[in-house]
Amino acid sequence: MAGCGLSLSVQAENLSPIHLNAEMTRRAQDALLLGLAHVGTQWVAVGEHGVILVSEDEGRHWRQVASPTSVLLTAVSFADSMHGWAVGHEGVVIATHDGGQTWVLQHAAEGSDTHKGSPLLAVHALNDQVVEAVGAYGYVLRSNDGGVTWSSLDSAVVNPDQLHLNTMTVSAADANSWFIAGEKGQIFHSADAGLTWTKMSSPTDASIFGISEPYPGALFIYGLGGQMFRSADEGLSWTSIATGTTQGLNDLQGNRHRLVAVGNGGTVLVSDDGGQSFEHMTLPDRAALDAVQLDAQGNALAAGAEGIHHITLEAKP
Repeated sequence: MAGCGLSLSVQAENLSPIHLNAEMTRRAQDALLLGLAHVGTQWVAVGEHGVILVSEDEGRHWRQVASPTSVLLTAVSFADSMHGWAVGHEGVVIATHDGGQTWVLQHAAEGSDTHKGSPLLAVHALNDQVVEAVGAYGYVLRSNDGGVTWSSLDSAVVNPDQLHLNTMTVSAADANSWFIAGEKGQIFHSADAGLTWTKMSSPTDASIFGISEPYPGALFIYGLGGQMFRSADEGLSWTSIATGTTQGLNDLQGNRHRLVAVGNGGTVLVSDDGGQSFEHMTLPDRAALDAVQLDAQGNALAAGAEGIHHITLEAKP
């Protein structure tokens, strides 16, 4: 009987979504996609059931590649054109060393892990060795050796209530200046590439879903209820930005000439004045949008419910 118990235990682990390869399906392009990265000439999107999609033609065509997990993947980050990491539920971290063509499972929160079952929600790859991810219940995970080993950095973030850490970004002016934001308006800053963190004053007590600095001197936070704030001094002071929506905002990307933000209910915000003001539009299908990037033509690709959305924007005057 003891031998039978061991067999069942091993079988149960192998049947866990953590260790099950994602199903290869023709409908992968219609999956819920939460993470989107644009590196070199390649695009990578990740989402539900471990789906990973790759495009080599500016997002016009996508193909599914094999994934070593079938949990929901929430975010993806590339250090360079070859080395990338994606994170997701169950504390899963997967990695690629060939530009997204193949992936391996590097970490999962299982067994005796104190974060067993907790999702990771954001990830940043500083280079091909240093990677940090954050998530629910104050989860902070870091590798200094390209993902060979991972260590908890929860204690580095003063978060006694273990509030969710929803998002992270890096200063456009200083690669060692990192930001985390999350539940109840919390914002944290690191001046040493994610090793130590200090809590910053926040202009809101509403949950922040995204933080990004698309160009130097333009740090944005955005989230619940369509709130958006902009800082010109790396988060020391903030200015409220009118968005024209109460839908939650999930991502903002672009450059000093054009910024695009996306959110729930098919919300798309466009700024051609560096983020001083935004024009609001709503996609006809009102699909929730979770991540966005500008393409080479100045239009937008967004990932969300029902896959990739191509958003044609008016030409700038």
